[in-house]
Amino acid sequence: MTSSPNPTPHQTQGLTADAITRSGVLRIFIARQILTMDESLPTATAVGVIDDRIVAVGDLASMAPWREGRDVLVDERLKDMVLMPGFIDNHVHPFLGALLTPMEIIAPEAWRMEGGRMAPAANTPERYLELLTARLAARTDKTDWFISFGYQPSEHGRWTRAELDLLCPDRPVILWQRSFHETYLNSAAIDKLGLTPELIGNHPQVNLAEGHFFETGNKLVMGRLMPYLLRPEWYHRGLNVTAELMQQGGITTAGDMLFGAMGAEYEFAALDACIEKPQRPLRIINIADARSAANQAIGKQVMGVPTDCPPFAKGLVAIEALRTRESRRVKFSKAVKLFADGAMFSQLMMMNPPGYIDGHHGEWLMSPEVLAKGVDVFWDAGYQIHVHVNGDAGMDSVLTALAAAQERKPRFDPRFMMHHVGFHTNAQSRRMAALGAHASVNAYYIHALADGYGRLGLGQERADQIVRAGSMVRNGMRVSLHSDFMMAPMEPLLLAWCAATRMTKSGRTVSPQECLSLDQALRGITIDAAFALNLDHEIGSIVAGKKADFTVLLDDPQALGAQGLKDVRVAGTVFEGELHMLSTPMASSLSVPLTDRSAHVTPLSRTHSLQLTGIDLTGPMLAQDDLVANALTVSANRYRPVAGGCCTTDGDPCVFLRQLGGWWGGSLNGPQSKTFI
Repeated sequence: MTSSPNPTPHQTQGLTADAITRSGVLRIFIARQILTMDESLPTATAVGVIDDRIVAVGDLASMAPWREGRDVLVDERLKDMVLMPGFIDNHVHPFLGALLTPMEIIAPEAWRMEGGRMAPAANTPERYLELLTARLAARTDKTDWFISFGYQPSEHGRWTRAELDLLCPDRPVILWQRSFHETYLNSAAIDKLGLTPELIGNHPQVNLAEGHFFETGNKLVMGRLMPYLLRPEWYHRGLNVTAELMQQGGITTAGDMLFGAMGAEYEFAALDACIEKPQRPLRIINIADARSAANQAIGKQVMGVPTDCPPFAKGLVAIEALRTRESRRVKFSKAVKLFADGAMFSQLMMMNPPGYIDGHHGEWLMSPEVLAKGVDVFWDAGYQIHVHVNGDAGMDSVLTALAAAQERKPRFDPRFMMHHVGFHTNAQSRRMAALGAHASVNAYYIHALADGYGRLGLGQERADQIVRAGSMVRNGMRVSLHSDFMMAPMEPLLLAWCAATRMTKSGRTVSPQECLSLDQALRGITIDAAFALNLDHEIGSIVAGKKADFTVLLDDPQALGAQGLKDVRVAGTVFEGELHMLSTPMASSLSVPLTDRSAHVTPLSRTHSLQLTGIDLTGPMLAQDDLVANALTVSANRYRPVAGGCCTTDGDPCVFLRQLGGWWGGSLNGPQSKTFI
């Protein structure tokens, strides 16, 4: 750091670290390049900040008028780096991250964790066994739970109750499936949770002999395990890890797109303990879950079937009260979240003809009638509305509700937001734009799903066209990018790479006409992401008057181009004028050298035979695309509606979280009466 040259009487040659936080000090950040994401002044080399606000953007000479009569600090620590507006992920689930990140992560993909360490990928039964054994050995307290997230039978081999009992006869073990809502337990875990045959009865989604609990059967596990996961030593650790992952990704603002689903008071307390604290360079924007708020207002915990219409008017009153409770880092948007159809990962999105190749059908999360009622109530109250929608039939239901609301009570700039947008048509893009809608999309779908869905589910034409971001931009819509954590890593530059390259796991570029340009992709994690949260007047670009939020990069995204976005290294962030550097700059998880990761493709028809104290993990392993197809075949057969009035889940974290409160059988808003296990 250096002081400004030729200081005025009010300027200081050597301001201390304490002095620069004093109100009124002008701090000028110098950078190699500043990408402002503002069309009027696209680039700069200096940005002036007083307190938490930007006061000037340009070069050092242009700051002269602001320097007169002020204490000035010219901060040159970033002079060799690139600044962008603080990245924004407008659709995450901090609650889910808090539950899952403390688990031992052993998944098919490499996963970044606290401190920047990578949880390596496990793509073969041998590698899974190696990592599982090592993690078990490292946890010496055999009375405590061992819970591992990321198990995928198609890639990791057979691990049911019998195999787990042979490996771990004397400690409770749970393998959490990658889809979030399946678990495999050994006998010690089943006994510890009291999951007796009498309790389970003939539940259609429990195989007690194999220790397998899936869909609504998993609520038997969750209901007894939740007190353990909600202990501060678990949950607060996980929320802190989640916040750290945001910082590693360069995120300064995240939208919690489901606040209150698990209980507002518990969530408030956790956010206060883990987010609203010094040295946390992050703000959370809460968007209330309309259905949960409405149901909880009448004391109802279980979500109900898609045709159950909650008392949205009562939910509106409850949400109005929540919005008064803000702090520096925890804010509320005058907005709500609604749902249309099911998830992409489980192929439960509602599809128009020709539908799915195998003839199965998707599921409504809210029937079109219930969705329309929710839109009406919150539209009339002047709220921004965010809707989870994945299939083209689901999109029709949302557009019908929006069109009816616009006809009945026209609104200008409603910023009606479509979230995820797995598959829709060009005709729907035109109608979305005409009705004032915009989109926040999960571009990771392209990378993760397009290859497999071409053979199973949609056919190549439609699979290659998922997430039509390009057509939406061509129709004048604002398109932003989100992770839906943990559906994708909280790495905005990786999401921008997915949207700009449309490259699948196999290396194909699909529907290149739908690629975003480099500029559009970067807008999707900055100014257009702010637009989606109705905060583009405050954040999203480096402009005088806005919050001083910046992402510090070691590399220039414009120089590396669209193909290099996943390799750009995040060095730190500036949050409301305060600099927070990472100990080590970090590129995306897909940029990890191959020597540090397991191979992504296993030779076709390769056979593995492992023996460990009687465990037989023998089974054919297929090439990556076939693994995807195999996993989806299992999903298509399993994720079907459950008879007998059970509430189904569909693999989407939004739906999963909404179920947890009801599954536990208690309110997180009141005193905890359950016994920790």
